[in-house]
Parts: sequence; structure tokens; C-alpha cells
Amino acid sequence: MSTTAEYVAKFPRRKKLLETVEKYWLDEARTPSGSLDSSLKKHTTLLNKLKSSILVGPVETFIKEIDGLTLTKYLEEIVAACVEGSSKKGDPEIAVDIIVHLHSRLTPDFLPLLIQPLLSILSTSTSTNAVVINKDAEKDKEKEDKERLSRQRPVLRILAELAMIGCWAEGSTKGASEVGKALKGFMTGDTQYTNLPLLTTFLKYFGRAYLGPNAPSAKIGQVNGGESSDVDHLPENTTEMIPVEVQKKMRELFEGYFNAASKTLVKGQIKLLEQDRRNHEAYIKSGEIFEDRQQAYEKMIKAVERLTTGVQSLADLLGLKAPILPTAASLSKSGLQIVESASSFTVREDVGSISGGIWDDEEERRFYEDLVDLKEVVPSGLLGIKESNKQNDESVSDINENEASRGNDDDVEKKLAEQKADEEDLQRQLEQMELQPDKSESELASAVTIEAQDMSRTGSASTAGEPITQEQPVVEEEEDIPVDTSATEDDGLQSGPAARLTALFAALPEANNREVVDKLAVEFAFLNSKAARKRLVKFIGEVPKQRTDLLPHYARFVATLDRYMPDIGTGLLQILDEEMRYLQRKRLVRELDSLRLKNARFYGELAKFKVAKPYTILHVLKVYLDEFKFNIENIANLLENCGRFLLRFEGTKETAKKMVELMRRKQGTSHLDQRHQVMLENAFYMCNPPERVAREIITLSPMQSFIQHLLHDILMKRTLDKVLKLMRKLHWEDSETYDFILTSFTSPNDIKFGNIPYLAALVYDLQRYHPEFSISVVDQVMEDIRIGMEENIFKHNQRRIATVRYLGELYMYRVVGAGVIFETLWSLLSFGHADAFPIPGRESPIDAVDDFFRVRLACTLLDTCGACFDKGSQARKLDHYLVMLQLYIACKAELPMDVDFMLTDTLDTLRPKMPHLKTFNEAAAKVDEILALGAGENDDSASEDGSEEGDRAMPEDPVESNEVDVGSLANEAENDDEEEDNVVLIKSKQDEHKNTEMDEEAQSEFDREFAKLLADTTDSRRDQRKNAPPVFDTAVPLFRKKQEETQQSQSNKSVNGKTSNNQSKDNNEGKMQFMLLSKKGNRQQIRSLDIPIDSTIAMNSRSNQAQSKAEQEQLKRLVLQNERRLERAEVQDIETRGVRLRYLPS
Repeated sequence: MSTTAEYVAKFPRRKKLLETVEKYWLDEARTPSGSLDSSLKKHTTLLNKLKSSILVGPVETFIKEIDGLTLTKYLEEIVAACVEGSSKKGDPEIAVDIIVHLHSRLTPDFLPLLIQPLLSILSTSTSTNAVVINKDAEKDKEKEDKERLSRQRPVLRILAELAMIGCWAEGSTKGASEVGKALKGFMTGDTQYTNLPLLTTFLKYFGRAYLGPNAPSAKIGQVNGGESSDVDHLPENTTEMIPVEVQKKMRELFEGYFNAASKTLVKGQIKLLEQDRRNHEAYIKSGEIFEDRQQAYEKMIKAVERLTTGVQSLADLLGLKAPILPTAASLSKSGLQIVESASSFTVREDVGSISGGIWDDEEERRFYEDLVDLKEVVPSGLLGIKESNKQNDESVSDINENEASRGNDDDVEKKLAEQKADEEDLQRQLEQMELQPDKSESELASAVTIEAQDMSRTGSASTAGEPITQEQPVVEEEEDIPVDTSATEDDGLQSGPAARLTALFAALPEANNREVVDKLAVEFAFLNSKAARKRLVKFIGEVPKQRTDLLPHYARFVATLDRYMPDIGTGLLQILDEEMRYLQRKRLVRELDSLRLKNARFYGELAKFKVAKPYTILHVLKVYLDEFKFNIENIANLLENCGRFLLRFEGTKETAKKMVELMRRKQGTSHLDQRHQVMLENAFYMCNPPERVAREIITLSPMQSFIQHLLHDILMKRTLDKVLKLMRKLHWEDSETYDFILTSFTSPNDIKFGNIPYLAALVYDLQRYHPEFSISVVDQVMEDIRIGMEENIFKHNQRRIATVRYLGELYMYRVVGAGVIFETLWSLLSFGHADAFPIPGRESPIDAVDDFFRVRLACTLLDTCGACFDKGSQARKLDHYLVMLQLYIACKAELPMDVDFMLTDTLDTLRPKMPHLKTFNEAAAKVDEILALGAGENDDSASEDGSEEGDRAMPEDPVESNEVDVGSLANEAENDDEEEDNVVLIKSKQDEHKNTEMDEEAQSEFDREFAKLLADTTDSRRDQRKNAPPVFDTAVPLFRKKQEETQQSQSNKSVNGKTSNNQSKDNNEGKMQFMLLSKKGNRQQIRSLDIPIDSTIAMNSRSNQAQSKAEQEQLKRLVLQNERRLERAEVQDIETRGVRLRYLPS
């Protein structure tokens, strides 16, 4: 960011340019002395130089050429040349000097024509969000972005300089605002942060001028670090060229952009680490990383590095702290907090629950434990049971003889010694890891002793005695894995059984479920022979390393046969043991990773079927732990596959727990990469999953389930009548059923949002049969809205939106009145505030200034039923409310974009012509105007209410004087509600009896008056047809006017007849003159008649005249008032468009 010293150094030059610009805004264009050249050639040369080197200069050469030409005829060409040359490389300050000089020659038209094209260059739409179809399109996009940034960078600097020196006619504030809009355009919608270098350039040159000085805390590190410190206080002769208000807004804009970029950077770093982990997992599974995955990873790395550089630059320029990026180690530490010490590692198990036992679920338990007993489906002779005395190696009795032979003291001592040596080695490693167990736990022999007869036949001994040597990490060619060569000899099978055995081997890889595997095991039992078993062991031992999905089914197949054919399991374990020892010798050869995966998983599957004895698996795990660094993947695969079984099986859980502790200690003290950390974490949580809180399942009765089914599944537009009939048939008298129905109807968030209108329609239809139910629904809905405002819990927002929508739909179906809607709308603005309305600077604990959810609620309610308030007093109340809503929003922080769009859509839908009030002052002025006009509009409200909503009488506007405060607008809805609500009177029996007698008397009197009215109406219509000639209405006024003019002329001529006139005037007092029209032949005659004033005809005539005059005055007042209102609206509309009005004196 540019320092204060740099700002002070450039201030004299900018101040001089500012004075020059302001001078020629006021004066006429400067005309150089001497003759000016107007030739096309010279002007063309100047235009070419402006296009190519306006950013290069030198300035003196340009000024000299400009002062020698007329320029006035080529204004548009000069502007176009300057715009074209401004997007090239060079020094923008040179261009600013030339532009200011051109302004002095071409004022005042030059700068307005120049600035707009320059702004249009900055507003050029970017392609940052374009979808990249292929690699070529991506390269084209990157090239286009680079070219765009190279064009916009000098233009942005030129406009920033022009704004500071007052090149906008409205002043520097307007110029800075336009620059701010351009910068905001770069920040908005740039999800890939392509414009970050452009913003960094702006801060580098204009940060001090446009953002003001950095906070003092941001400079402590620079001062203490010995670097140049920024002096925030300007000298006396130096001032800020950008207003402080604009600087504050610009700093907030850049800090918000920096925070968003920091969050995006952290998320991108996390995604990058996750992608790296997934790549390693994919490499482990398939042995390679596909090209598209690798390209996506490299692209992500490039984007994160570019964003890291940009965010770091922003942090340095803004004086803020750069975000701390997560690393693989920090992410792995978050997963290592469960096991902190030896005492914290406990095996979580629940005896009464399958989820906490050995198996994950019942299906898995049946797969590993429910094996087919071949003796029940295969003849005993084929299983070798009858030949137990002769052929011990091929029969079940061989097992018993082996168990008897294990009783030999030498063999038992040998195997116990091996077991004791392993336990002592494990204890020693635990002590070295500073994990000294208790005395009771140190006696592993008593806690983990496994009976000698459960030990591995040959595998563990051969594995334990195999020395492991360290090799250089040199990739060698794969050696042949030793296998049992006896299996390759001629098996001597006949052609029939051999063919059937070949078909069985062909079908075995396709066995993908328990039933097929059991069927094949039974089929093999019918082919049982020593040669067949050898071929089977060889076939299963050579399972493809990529087909790890076959291992559980193959293990089940072997476990089913192993009960009666133990040499199959023994031979397979021997193959796996030799394979494991070979892989340990070649542990640095990465090409064998898939083979290691198959070996470890096969061991795990055989352990769960108990074909491999538990101590054999523990010995394999110990071998892996001895060379921990080189066997991390093997440990992870083995624990993921059978770790849960080992930690919960009675014979292995204590020793397995010690081994897992040892693994966790070595993991914590070793420097492992992220992939290995994640693998070990996953393996640990797979074998020892964390506790889960069981989800509470609410059991519903059949009736409740039926009601829920009706409202959640059946209810829709075409099934509304059907659901209504079924709801009416329910047992409403049952309190439990009624409560559940009420709960269901007051929980609109439980149904689909689009079905809320149908739920409101059901309430409307049911109120005819259960009126108290609809009242309870409305009360609960209103209570839920109020509770939502009191608690203001974020997780209930979706429920609150549904509830408000439900209330609007209840109004649409005439369940509630308009008063309820307006009361709810006003409560959304006033609830929780001390003065019944928010005031800027005064906080509310339940309605924060940055909480806009009430605005969402108001918009939702208005979108639902606001269109109904379009005439009469309700339209006025809605107009007032919309103004107050905008005043409420102006009292809060800056409106988020999504809420702003929602509010704009609502206002445009309800009142398209209503101007939007953006600031607090505008909204407050509009409220004052409403209060001022309220008294004038109060007189004619009665005439408007008469035509609204049929027979419903609407109250007058409560605004009666200019002294009404803001709260009177809210009270308006409350006053109207009192007149709209239905009044329920509770009467006694005596009152009802009296009222009945009065009703009978009133009915009889009404009948008499109605009959009299009919008779009078008939007579009057008969007289009208006889005595009402059509020309009477037009003839009488003409003759009367003529006679009056005659009398007037006669009275003017009689100068000496004053006494007689006064006498006639006295005689006419107390009388009213009428003109009688008569006709004699074809001639009409008029005679004057004096009728007493107290006569009926005179009194009726005078009352009719007075009523007619009053009507004329009323119409005149309404017309004039309407004209004034239209004139005010027209003036306000013109002012909102920014047109200045000038009133001429009358």
C-alpha cells in the first residue's frame, strides 16, 4: 500500500492539476497565442501519437503540438484516440498530464466524453465463471483474462488519478464513487479471483489516497521490525484529496473482499489436502493415478498458489493479518484427540447391542458365523469320517489326533516359549514408548494366554523365526513367490471329476453371495479327494491381486470345508505366510503394494472365520509393528479388516488392545505424511468406532400414523376433497386424537412447502364442523410466530418461514381477517424494541442490526397475501407499512444481496410504481410526508371504504393530525381490527325472551312500512308517466332566465320608483317565487307565483337546492384534492429521477 510519504510527495503535483481542472471548469477554453494550424495532416499525426504513446510521452512534446492546433473540429476523434491509447503499457501519470492539458483547450465537453468510455473498459464482463469445456478453451480463457487485465490496469490508474484531481463535473466525491463502483464490479461474481492482481495494483498506488491511513495496530510489526514506518499525520499544507466518508467505504469494501478471499483460500487449501489424500488412496487401490485426476490436482495447486500470493499481497497492503493455512499435520492432529494416553484407550462395546459387538450388524454376523454343516448334506464317506482310523491326514479324526499330539511336552513348551518371547518384546516396546502399564496389566501371560491348541499349526513358527533385513530402496524385478510344488504334480484325477472341478473353479470367481458360495462348497465336497484339495489350495492361493472383493467369499468357502478338510486351511495359511515373508523382504518395492493389500485382507478374512487362529493374526500384526515405518499400509489394511474382531474376541482383546496402543504411540512420535496419517486414523476408528447417540424413534399409534399419512403423503390439490372426508370421519371426541390432529395442523414445516395452501384449505373446510378447532389452529400459529421472535434460534428459521406462509394462506382462505395479517406484519417490525420501533444505534437482544430474518418473514407473508390489499383503506395501510418496512431496514446494517433481491421482488410485485427508499433520511422523510398528508386524506376515506370488499365496512384512517408520531401507523391496524372482528355476546334467557318479543314487533312494523313503500312507489311511477314531458327540464330555465333579465332591466330603468319597489319587496317577504308554465295554443306562457315559505312544496324545494349545492361542493372538493394529489405524485416522480425543477414566478 502506498505510504503517507509517497502521498505527500505526489500531493503538490496533484494539487496543481486539481487547480487547473477546476479553473477551466469555470472559465472558457484556453486559446494559445499565435496562429493555430487546422490542417488534417497535423491533426492526424497528433491522433496517431495519442493512440500509440499517450502513456509514453514526453509530455512537453505533446503539449507543444496541442498548442499549435485548433483541435475543436476533431473532438470526438481526440477522445477515441485517448481511450485507445490509455489501454497500452506505460506511465498513467503522463497520460493524466496530457488529458488535463486537452481539458484546458476543449473544456467543458472533453472530459465528460472521455470518462464514460474509460469506465466502460473497466465494466467489461469477465469470463471467470465460464464453463471450461476442454483444455484448449481453458487456455483461451486464461489468455483472454491476461489481455483484459493488461488493458484495464492502466485505465484504472488513469481514472483513479482523474477522480482525485476533480475531472468529474460533480466533484471528487462523484469521481471516487465511480471508481468504487468499478472496483466493486471487479469483486462481485469473481469466484476464481481472477481480478485480484488488478485490485492489488490499485492498492499499491492509491491505497493511502482512497483508503486512508492503516490502523495503528497494523503498523506495530513494521515499526518494531525496523522497516519503514508510515506517518499517518499529514503536514499542514497537505490535505486529503478523497473525502473521509468515501475512504471509509472503500476500506470496508476491500476488507470484506479480503475476508472472503481468506475464507476461500482456507477452504481451497483443505480441499487440496483432501484431494491429495484421495489421490494417494486411489494409488493404493489401483497402483496409478489417472490423468484426469492428476490434471485436476495440478490445476487446484496452481489456483491455491495464485490465491495465496494474492491474499498475502492484500494483507500486506491493507495492514491486516494473513490467514493461517491448514497443513496436513494440523488436520491430522484433529483426528488424534481420542487416544491421548494409555488409560484413555477403551474398547467401546455393548453386550446387548450388535453395533457395539464384534459385528456391525446381524447380516454380517450371519455371514461369518452361520456356516453350512457339510455332514448334513454330504454323505459321511465322502468327508472321510469312516476312514478316520486309516487316513488321519484326510479325515476328521486327524483333528483329534493332532490335538492329542499337541499334548507332547516338547511341542507345548516350544510354542509357549515363542508366545512368551512375543509378549516380552511387546512389553519392551511399550516401555520404550513411555507407556508403562500397571502391574496387573504387565502380566500379559495371564491376561492374553492363548491355549496351545488354538495356536497356528505352522505359520506362526515359520514367521516368527524369519529374520528381516533392511534393503536399499532399489526397485527389483519381481521374484517368483514360492508355493507348494507338490500341488503342481499330476493329480491323477479322472477326466469326469477333473472337468467338474474345472467348472467349479470357473464358477467360484462369480460367486458373489452367501448362497452361491455354500452351494459350491457342497459341490466340492462331493468331489473330495487329496488331489482335488491340492488343486483347490493352489487355485485360491493364486487369487488375482486386483480382486479383493472375492476374499470374503473365498474365506467362507474355505471355512465351510475346513471343518472336515483341515489341510485346505493349513495349506492356504502356508501360502499366505510365505507370501507375507517375501513381501517383508521386498517391502521397499512399491509395485507390490496391491499384493500386500490382498495378503493383509486375506489374513483378516480368514481370522474372522477362525480359519487362521487369532494368535497367528496377532503375530502378523506384531511383525508389522516391528517395522512400523515400512508397514503402515499393511497395519491399516489389517486393522480395517479384522481389528474390530481382534479387540472384541475374548482370546485376543487384551493383547490386541496393547498392540493398538503401541501403534498410536508410534503414530504420534513419527513424522508421517498426510496419507499415512489418514490411513491409520481410519483404521483406528474402523476397529474402535466412536460412540453414537441412538436416535429416538417415536412410536405412533395406528390412528396417528393414518393422520400423518393423510397429511404427508395423500394431501394434494386433486385429493383435497377426499382428505377432507376422511378427516371428518376421525374420532374428534377422543382427546388424544384431537391433540394429534391439532399438532399436525400447526406444524406446517413437517409437510411439503408447496402443500401448505392445501393444509390451510382443510382448516377452512373443517371450521364449519369444528369451529373451535380452527380457532385453536390460528391461536397456535400466532403463538409460534411470537415464540420464534422471542427465541430467534437459527435452526428454527425454516419452521418460522413455513409458519408465516401458513398464516398468509389462512387469510387467503378467509380463516383469519386482514387485521391479523397487519398485526403480525407490524409485530415483525416492533417486537422486542423499547420504543415499539428500532432506532439507529440502539441494540435489541432479540433483533440485532445484522439480523435480517424478520425481513424474510415479512416478505414471505406479503408474497403470500399482500396482493389482496390493493384498494381502499387496506391499500393505504399496506402503503404505510411498506414505507415503515423500508425505514426498519434502513435502521439495520447493510442489506445482504439475497435479502435485497427478495425485498425488491416483493415491492415490485405489490407496488411497482412505489420508489425504493435506500437511506434512512429518505425513509424518514417519506414517513413525515405520510403523517402530514394523513389529515387531508382522512375526510374522503369514508367514500372509498364503501366500495371495498362488498358489504364489509372498513374504518377510517386513524391519522388525524400532524402531531401523530410513528407509532400511530402501527395503531392504525389495531384500530381497524376492532371494527373488523366479529363481536360475540353472551346473553341470558330473559334477554333472549325480550329480544324475541322485540323482534316480532319490529318484524310486524317492517311489514307495514314495506307495504306502504310499495304503494307509494306505484303511485309515483304512474304520475311520472302522465305528467313528466321530456322538454320540461330544458324549457323552464330558459324562460325563467329571460324573465329575470326583463325584470332586471325594468328595475334599472325605474330610477324614481324606489318607494314602490321597497313596498313590493316587503310584500314578498315570507314567500318563495315559483314560475308556472302554461300553454295556450302553440304559445307558452310563464306566470310568477308566490308560495309561502312554510308550505310543503317550498320546504322540499329549498332542501333539494341545499342538498344539490352540498353535493356540488363535495364533488368540487374531491376533484381539487385529487388534482393536488396527482400533482404531488408527479413532482415526486420527477424529483426521484434526478430532474431539477425551476418554478417561474406567477
